[in-house]
Amino acid sequence: MAEPGESQRQFGRRVGLAPSRINQLIKDGLPLLASGRIDTEAAIRWLEHNLDPERRARAKQAVSGPVGPVVSPAPPSGPAPPRAAPVRPAMAVSPVAPPAAPASAASAPMAEVRRQHEIVKVARARLRLETEKGRLINRDEIKVAIFNRARRERNAHLGWALRVAPQLAAELSVDPALMFTALDRHLREHLADLAKTPLLELPE
Repeated sequence: MAEPGESQRQFGRRVGLAPSRINQLIKDGLPLLASGRIDTEAAIRWLEHNLDPERRARAKQAVSGPVGPVVSPAPPSGPAPPRAAPVRPAMAVSPVAPPAAPASAASAPMAEVRRQHEIVKVARARLRLETEKGRLINRDEIKVAIFNRARRERNAHLGWALRVAPQLAAELSVDPALMFTALDRHLREHLADLAKTPLLELPE
């Protein structure tokens, strides 16, 4: 029986990150199983949440809810008290200079590029994991399956007309060949109309 989870090396290959980066993420809180192996699905969710600050901000807002406007208290009734005259300083004060940018500011764009690259890698890893678990299906395979299903249904309807035409002809006392010809023609027209009608426009 396969051991649950993945080793750090396996998970690093899955998400395209170096072992040193995986070790750093584990120190930052990347979820592990009791065995010390990586919980693959939980770890990918953690990466999606922690590498993308916009996703993290949206999640925090969903939990805390929107903050309402701050309403200032109404002023007390009655005449307003006299306002004190402003006190002028004895000497002019020079404006405070803005703080100097940190030394690492120059490397910030490159760090952002690396972070965005990691987000793309994690997104691809999520798609591969969903495919492995059978939650995603290839689009071309779906189109082929729908086409084959529709063809089988069409053939089943045409076979039904061939079987039921003699029975209807006997009940109505008409020529079986004429009954089949009329029934087959109307059924084919009906199937052609269905094939041209978009799925969302079909009646319930």
